[in-house]
Amino acid sequence: MLRMPPFQVHNPATVAEAVDLRARLPESLFVAGGTDLLPNLKHWLHQPAHLVHVGGLPELCGIRRQPDGTLLLGAGTTLHELATSSAVADAPALPLAASLVAGPQHRTMGTLGGNVMLDTRCLFYNQTADWRKAVGFCLKKDGDWCHVIGSGKSCVAAQSSDTVPVLLALGARLRFETPSGPLELALADLYQKDGRFDLARDIDPRALLTTVIVPPRPPGHRSTYRKVRARAAVDYPQLGVAVVANFEGDLLAAIDIVVGAILPQPKHVDLDGATGRPLDDTAIATIAERVFKQIKPQTNVHGSPEWRRHLARVETARALRQLRDERSRAF
Repeated sequence: MLRMPPFQVHNPATVAEAVDLRARLPESLFVAGGTDLLPNLKHWLHQPAHLVHVGGLPELCGIRRQPDGTLLLGAGTTLHELATSSAVADAPALPLAASLVAGPQHRTMGTLGGNVMLDTRCLFYNQTADWRKAVGFCLKKDGDWCHVIGSGKSCVAAQSSDTVPVLLALGARLRFETPSGPLELALADLYQKDGRFDLARDIDPRALLTTVIVPPRPPGHRSTYRKVRARAAVDYPQLGVAVVANFEGDLLAAIDIVVGAILPQPKHVDLDGATGRPLDDTAIATIAERVFKQIKPQTNVHGSPEWRRHLARVETARALRQLRDERSRAF
């Protein structure tokens, strides 16, 4: 049996109270659904003295649409709600990605905010305390050496969220409540090159994510998400490919591709010059090859880097063919 370290749970009634508690209580962490944090506690990857429970706070829940089409997604919105809500049907990759997280029970408990703030993962980190001790620990936790890259300079634990690559491709922004007031930043600015994940350097580490802001989709928007994993369910991605595109008739007007689960930062692929032409087989092969050339998976999750890199090319081509074959839709 894996036992968690002792901690005290606090149940604030408002976001302001939650942020105040987190600021006042030493060695405290926020928890909502707990689907990632609690297993990590069983592995003694964190030893908080206090957990501030924010799951179900009304201020954090729900999906709202502004008049211009902008989506305001409460960080406490469950992944199940996100996966099944008609309110996000005009950005189909997002509910699809949410539907592929873990299993039904996890999606019922787990939240969008938790998936965005997911701790980075690695084969040398997500192990029991005794296992990690046997290999001398690692740079991310209790050690001074990254076993993946053979260096003590940086950690390459992977950002392994399913929703994050999609949100990045959609140009999402994040809204936080901090002890000094509200703060907003681009999602792309949150993640660091080092896998010892914390909030971006200009954010108070005690900040609470409250809202994910997704800008309006233009006419001709099509999007999808491809996930590679060892099992058909209840598994983290070995590779995730988000593709967001806009079409003007048969012409590809804009495209964004983000690859996840390979490095601490999801990889936004440079596709300059790929637009203004039909998405025919030649264009698809060219774009898929550019993805293949620009990513560099590490041995931080299951599956060899060479295989995962090859699958990035394969899944990109599959995603592009899917978008090409969809009937044009204007939202």
